[in-house]
Amino acid sequence: MTITFDALPCPESPLRRLDPRWKLAALLVSTALAAALRTPVPAALALLGALVLAATARLPGRWYLRRVAAVALFVGLFILPLPFLLDGPGPKLGPVAVSWHGLGVAGFVAGKALTVLTLMLVLLAAAPLEDTLKAAHALRVPGLLIQLAVLSYRYLFVLAAELGRLRVALRVRGYRNRANRHSYRTVGHVAGTLLVRGYERAERVGQAMRCRGFRGRFHSLAQFRTRAGDVAAFVLLVGCASGLLAWDLSKR
Repeated sequence: MTITFDALPCPESPLRRLDPRWKLAALLVSTALAAALRTPVPAALALLGALVLAATARLPGRWYLRRVAAVALFVGLFILPLPFLLDGPGPKLGPVAVSWHGLGVAGFVAGKALTVLTLMLVLLAAAPLEDTLKAAHALRVPGLLIQLAVLSYRYLFVLAAELGRLRVALRVRGYRNRANRHSYRTVGHVAGTLLVRGYERAERVGQAMRCRGFRGRFHSLAQFRTRAGDVAAFVLLVGCASGLLAWDLSKR
């Protein structure tokens, strides 16, 4: 098993050609509205719409499924017990009773999580990350937050490469990961070494940035231009999400 951080895909698609500012605003508003849904049918339509957007953005299937699987491991910790914890009629599996209501709630939560995740993956992969962050800065997101996001994303790859070198060094010396005290102590030493090296690198990078005149402000030279298609896409996405929320409110 290797620990790697893949660069975000940016396939050519109709969504990529939209102005990043309008695309960012539309997807964030649509995600917030989709997260507010509380009835099954509007939530199912929101999921369908998110999958249509993912197909329109031409997200790589393997890249998308790997991230869905990673989030599913976390979400599953919360939704798998629901059929056994919520009361209601349902079949019995020996001494254990399964609730149909619990199954419905688990499916509803899983569907909403998939909807939100899909919309966020579309946002991240439908344009280069630097364009999305510049668009966020153009929408008056504080520059300090943008700078922190840029540095965090960049140095995830640096730390991953450093960890890869440490793992190679361990394997060259005959280390094999096993469930014993020696392995636990070695993993602790590796984690400590990685933290120390990361701190030292951060100090060197900070000094280099200050020598180049960095004062903690985010500067962007990106020039955005609004076109009719950008406004139409924003109105379409936000309008559909708003319509689903209005329908959802009427059904409660």
